Amino acid sequence: MTRTGRPRLFSEVDAVDAAKRVFWRRGYAGTSMRDLREELGVLPGSLYGAFGDKHALFLRALERFASETSESVSSVARQGAATATAALLRGVLEAAIAEPGRGCMLGNTAVERLPDDRAAGAIVEGALHTMEEELERVLRAGQQRGEVRADLDARSLALLVLALLQGLHVVARAEAEPQRLDAVVTAAMAMLARPAAPARRRS
Repeated sequence: MTRTGRPRLFSEVDAVDAAKRVFWRRGYAGTSMRDLREELGVLPGSLYGAFGDKHALFLRALERFASETSESVSSVARQGAATATAALLRGVLEAAIAEPGRGCMLGNTAVERLPDDRAAGAIVEGALHTMEEELERVLRAGQQRGEVRADLDARSLALLVLALLQGLHVVARAEAEPQRLDAVVTAAMAMLARPAAPARRRS
């Protein structure tokens, strides 16, 4: 009879979610295996048996964050180009107010782990590329509906919005009042908006 070993007494899904919160808050270097064991509430042997080392668990957590971020962008994108772009940008400020200093796990990882950590780099690059493609699709559709300036390249605009999203995450971490950055969002939306038609002159 084949032995299957002792059953694990915890949910790997819940464990990855908990690890994601720790790495997101503390960063990779600032997180110890002891921190993870305490947060996850599991014994060392169970943690190592399920995930291996800290780096392997970090990659699982980063993949989970990347997947959730992509789903969030796709969900917001259904609102239309202008509404979606504003919602994504203002969402950064709302997150900074709710969780000061946390930022974006993708951007945090890019700063802390790249270019040396190739595995983490592949996850970050893939997630950002997926976000860029979704933004391009939304902006291009917005151009066709007249919501977004048609004289601007949709692909370049998507990359600009992506860079602005990550930049806001970084700047908001250093801001005591992240809501002050709403002026940046307003300026970005004004740039994207279709210019108003000139008023007709009366003869």
